[in-house]
Amino acid sequence: MTAVRAPRLSFDVTDPQLLADPFPTYERLRRTGAVLANGPGQWVVPGYREVAALLKDQRLTKTLPEQYYRFTVGDPELSGFLSGQNLGQRNRLASRVLVSSFSPGLVRRLGEHMTSIVDDLLEPVLAAGRTDLVADLALPFPLTVICDLLGVPPADRSLLWPHAAQLVRAFSDVAFDGDRDTREAVRSLRWLRAYLGDLVEDGPGGDNLLTRMATTESDGQRLRREEIVDNAITVFYAGFETSMGMITNGIVALLEHRDQLARLRAGEVDTATAVEEMLRYEAPIQVTMRSPLEPVEVAGRVVRPGRVLYLLVGSANRDPGQFPEPDRFDVGRRPNQHLSFGAGVYHCLGAALARAEGVAVFDRLLRRTSAIEFDGEPERRPRFNFRTYDRVPLVVRPA
Repeated sequence: MTAVRAPRLSFDVTDPQLLADPFPTYERLRRTGAVLANGPGQWVVPGYREVAALLKDQRLTKTLPEQYYRFTVGDPELSGFLSGQNLGQRNRLASRVLVSSFSPGLVRRLGEHMTSIVDDLLEPVLAAGRTDLVADLALPFPLTVICDLLGVPPADRSLLWPHAAQLVRAFSDVAFDGDRDTREAVRSLRWLRAYLGDLVEDGPGGDNLLTRMATTESDGQRLRREEIVDNAITVFYAGFETSMGMITNGIVALLEHRDQLARLRAGEVDTATAVEEMLRYEAPIQVTMRSPLEPVEVAGRVVRPGRVLYLLVGSANRDPGQFPEPDRFDVGRRPNQHLSFGAGVYHCLGAALARAEGVAVFDRLLRRTSAIEFDGEPERRPRFNFRTYDRVPLVVRPA
């Protein structure tokens, strides 16, 4: 492998202009180079071809060096959790349980239940004629689904999500705000570990993920309480935040492109196809990180173990080399091989569930309304990695 000097970039993830609209910056990065230096031991990859290849490259791991998290979040307890938070990585038995729990077959069987949840949430919205999409649907819907899967009692669910949201903030290190965020994230991690640990000890009962992780046995071995709890925490916060971004980004895109909303209402395009374009156009997770297990060549640059690669999924999804007219929102786009759920061995375990959630929400929302309009300016969440909204005010007219 022949090493070449990588171009350096100017890329401030706290820049309000970037947070509001990162796509012009992505275009500039793709023109600058296939791999770009971004500080000591850090490299940014913006193009589809390279990102897709690296996502599938088994010489890379999602397990980043713990010193990376120590540097970004500063606390050993929090960095220890984040450096080992990838689903199932601590134990193959956990991985097997998680894969079976998010299988496409199981998700299909959840379809009717998810439709019922959406309909229940829509009743007060349609009666009022106004809604904040985030508070009334985009947050409570995936939160309810993931709590059902885990076996969290309904009465406790509103207690969990603020703590999970704080861990999302910690995971999105580019938004981390020093000592205050560190203290709050550690407090939330401890709260979730204590709550879910007690739930495991008490036995949630029923056919749910906590029960399966607690009772599944292989070669006489069962998962330890700590393994069950930390995998459950990861499932919980990963399970609602990404879906919330998909729902909020999707409805905003539809209302900003009324011709595409009309195509969907008219049945010209099926909802599942439209959801794929929503995921491509505004990926809920804009960047995913990898670290080499051995020296890996990326566009002539050798990246060695201990380094961190920032794979810009949001940029790859707008690469004109892969997608014709990539900045055009087209609900009928086919083919649409976006990278919003990753690829290879680290393809998102919850991809089938997230897709089904998207279909359930948009199918019922469009069927049960005759008109949807903005009722004020949507408020974008000021985060680079997790692209979503804090508030989307709408006026809705029942069908």
